[in-house]
Amino acid sequence: MDRILAVKEVMTLEEVADYLQVSEKSVLRMAQSGKIPAAKVASQWRFMRSVIDDWLMAQMEIPSVRSAPTRKEPPRLAPLIELLPMELMNLEILPGSKDNVLKQVVEPLRTSKLLRQPKRFLDSVLERERMVSTAIGHGIAVPHPRRPQPGMFKEPRVLLGLCREGTDFEALDHQRTYVFFLLCAPSEDVQLRLLARVIQLGRHIAAIESIKKATTVTAVQEILRSAEEYLG
Repeated sequence: MDRILAVKEVMTLEEVADYLQVSEKSVLRMAQSGKIPAAKVASQWRFMRSVIDDWLMAQMEIPSVRSAPTRKEPPRLAPLIELLPMELMNLEILPGSKDNVLKQVVEPLRTSKLLRQPKRFLDSVLERERMVSTAIGHGIAVPHPRRPQPGMFKEPRVLLGLCREGTDFEALDHQRTYVFFLLCAPSEDVQLRLLARVIQLGRHIAAIESIKKATTVTAVQEILRSAEEYLG
């Protein structure tokens, strides 16, 4: 059943253009430049509906938040390097089922004692993953809950997992997934902004390739720092 649902999530260039109400040429240019998450399958562009939804929301201002005169502008997100401390990295993820891989990625939450109920968080991430894979191609995945649970995280954090051998995570481009950026957000608005940040980083192919070869968390931090400086 999960496989059937995943297949229905795949959209063609024409379908995405109709979905976004823009021209096919516009979608094609965005896909070619890496401005929209997509992958080439047999020389044809393919898109995941749920990833497009996440991407679209990340491009938008949240009307109810931004337009309300009594609400302050949300604080600017810290650089990714500050949201991803050493203790939240696991560079020794073993390939396996989605459940096993994500358990390993989430494990630093337990060992660092950042979260009292890591299993509850893991369950919410797995629930989102069963809808459709968060592997966006180019060897990376961005697992996250469908909606953040209030009070679970006081501050945004990102976990990084590295599977050196690569693992089957049902990526749209059918390639193995190596790098996992797990989003931990206190609110939906922050999660969407984190998602946009990581998707932008995912377009820096050289940085992702360097992370795949990194042997220490210090090396990963330096790669992330350089990539964010490059992307501005």
